[in-house]
Amino acid sequence: MKAKKIFTVLLAGLLATAAVVSASAATLTNEDPNGDTEVTAKIEGSTPGEVSYVITIPDKVDFGTLEQPETDTDSYVYSDFEVEATELNMTSGAVSVYVQGYDEEDNQYYLTQQSVGAPFEIPYDIYTGIVNDSNLTDQTAINADGSPGVNGYHFTTFNHDAQGTVQDGTLVLNQRALYGQDLDAIAGDYSDTMTFYSTIVGL
Repeated sequence: MKAKKIFTVLLAGLLATAAVVSASAATLTNEDPNGDTEVTAKIEGSTPGEVSYVITIPDKVDFGTLEQPETDTDSYVYSDFEVEATELNMTSGAVSVYVQGYDEEDNQYYLTQQSVGAPFEIPYDIYTGIVNDSNLTDQTAINADGSPGVNGYHFTTFNHDAQGTVQDGTLVLNQRALYGQDLDAIAGDYSDTMTFYSTIVGL
């Protein structure tokens, strides 16, 4: 994962159905704790402080090409990603990372069909850690209770001495939502935006 240090950054990573996973990454800093995971980035200058940090987030997370299940049963697909504490110039405290970008009506995450008048939506969940078929039932999504805090859903916290630490994450989508749907009507590209937010705590 490539880190890019900037004073202020707005980043995003597209959740789509293409099978290509980008190797590049973007950063969150204490000067600009917000970042969207989309394709483009906006950079603005700001004044650095004595305490600073750089958190590296993915610029894209990809589920690949989804498939319609033949029966009305669970059919999960997984997409892993990493959030890294690239630089922590701190002697105390920690940096907490949250995920925003959820639907305002039910506080959940959806991939939305693009370029159609009445788009089809597919729900997905965000987990801290590596999740797959072997341990899914033992894990709880960060958005499971539907009640995000003021900064969004808590993803992880890096202690001040955890520079270089990587926190794994997994997006999980149940293709059961596609069962019984007209494939011609729901075909196309799907995307969503996860907005990461970071903040210093415990100083």
